[in-house]
Amino acid sequence: MSDYQEHGKKAGSVSSKQTKSDIAVKVQAQAPELSHSWKRIIVTIWIGQAFSILTAYSSMYAGVWYVTETTDSAFMLAVASLCSMLPQGLLSPIGGVIADRFNRKYVLMAADAFVGAMALIMGMIIMMGHVSVELVLIMSALRSVGQAFHIPAMESTMPLLVPKRHLVRINTLNQSLWSLALIVGPVFGIFLYTVIGFQMVLFLNTLGCAAAVLTIATAKIPDFHDTSDEARHPIKSLKAGFATLNADRGLLVMAGIVMVVISMYAGINSLFPLMTYDQFNGDGYMASTVEAAYGVASLVGMGILFVWGGGRRLLRLVALSGFGAGVILVLTGLLTPDMFVFFVILTGISGVVEAFFNGPLLAVFQKRVPPEKMGRVMGLFTTVTALSSPIGLALAGTCAEFTGVANWFVIAGVVVSIGGILLGTLPILRKLDKEVAATFDDAKVVKRKVELRSEGSNAAAKE
Repeated sequence: MSDYQEHGKKAGSVSSKQTKSDIAVKVQAQAPELSHSWKRIIVTIWIGQAFSILTAYSSMYAGVWYVTETTDSAFMLAVASLCSMLPQGLLSPIGGVIADRFNRKYVLMAADAFVGAMALIMGMIIMMGHVSVELVLIMSALRSVGQAFHIPAMESTMPLLVPKRHLVRINTLNQSLWSLALIVGPVFGIFLYTVIGFQMVLFLNTLGCAAAVLTIATAKIPDFHDTSDEARHPIKSLKAGFATLNADRGLLVMAGIVMVVISMYAGINSLFPLMTYDQFNGDGYMASTVEAAYGVASLVGMGILFVWGGGRRLLRLVALSGFGAGVILVLTGLLTPDMFVFFVILTGISGVVEAFFNGPLLAVFQKRVPPEKMGRVMGLFTTVTALSSPIGLALAGTCAEFTGVANWFVIAGVVVSIGGILLGTLPILRKLDKEVAATFDDAKVVKRKVELRSEGSNAAAKE
C-alpha cells in the first residue's frame, strides 16, 4: 500500500477535526493508480480529438457561412450561436451525472459517435437536396447536445490518466487544440464548403468523429465511476454534485467570480470587429489582423504555460491573468482612432495573458473534487461557463449601444480587473490556493508488467 493510501486511511478515521488538506489527500488515495504509459495514452486520445474538433469546427463554420449567404441576417446568426450553446449549457449537468455513473471511456465514445452519426445523417439529407437554415440550426443544436456529454466526461477523465503536477500542461494542450480550431476552422470550413460542398464537410466531420471513437477505444482508460446507491438515481446524483460544490465554499465563491469574468469577456469578444470598424475606421482586413494577432499570441501563451507547468499556486496565476486582462481592456478602450497599431499589440498581449486563465482554473477543480463526483461538478461548471456567454453577449450588445463600444471596453475591463483582484485576495480563496498547492504529489505510477511479473517471481522464490 502506498503512503497516500496509508494517509487516506488515517484521514478517514479522523472525526470532526479532519482538515481539508487531509480530505484532499484522502481524495487522492481514492483514485486509481496511474499507468506507466500515461503519456502514450494521452497522445492517443489527443490525436483522435484533434481530428474530431478540427472537422467539427470546419462543419460548424460551413453552417455559419450557409446561414450568412442565405439570410444575410445578424439575428439568424445570433440564433445559430444560441443553438450551439444553449443545449450544452442546459444538459451538461446531466452529462456530468452520466460521466460519474458509467464507464467514462464508453461515455466519450458514445458522445463522439452521436455527433458523427448526426453529421452523417445531415450530410445525406443535404446531398438529397433538402438543405435549409432550419436544418443547420438543428445540426448545431445536436452537436451541442453531444458536447454536453463529452466535455464533463473528458475533463473528469484527465485526472485519472495524468500525474497531478502535469494537469495544467494537459489542460493547456487541450485548450491549444480548441484555439487552433478557432483559427483554422473558419478558413478550412468555408474553403471546403466552397470547393467540395456542404455535405462533404459534414461527411469529413463524421470521419473525424470516427477517428476519435477509434483512438478512445484503443486507449487504456480506468473504469472508475461512482458505484454508490446515490449514483443510481439521477436526481439524487445531481443533488450530490450540487452538494459537493456547495460544501466547498472556496470553489463556490471562485465559480461565482469566474462566471462574472467570463460573462464580461464573452461580450467583449463579440465587439472586437465592431471596435475595429467604429473606433479605428477599419476594414475587414484590419479586423482579420486583430483576430489573427489574438489567435497566434494565445498559442504562444499556451506554449509558455505548457513548458512551465504553471507552478503550484494555480489560483494566484488565474487571478493575475484576470487582472492583467482587465487592465488591457481598459487601455484598449482609451486608444484614439489613430492608434490601431497599439490596438493590435494590446490584443496580442491579451492573448498571451488570457492563456494563463483556463488551464490552471480547470486544474483547481480537478485537484479539489473527489474523482467519483468529478463528472457532476465539471458538468455544473460547464453549464456556468456555457450560459455565461449568451448573458455576456446580451449585456454587451445592449450596454454598448448606450455607452459606445470603446467606453464599454473600459467598463468591462474594470469589472474583469476587480474579479482578478478578488480571486487573488479573498481570504477563502487564498486558503483554497494553498490547499490546492499541497496536492501536487502523485500516487504511485503503475509499474510495467514485466517488473510486476519479476516481483511476483521473486516473491514466489522466497516462499
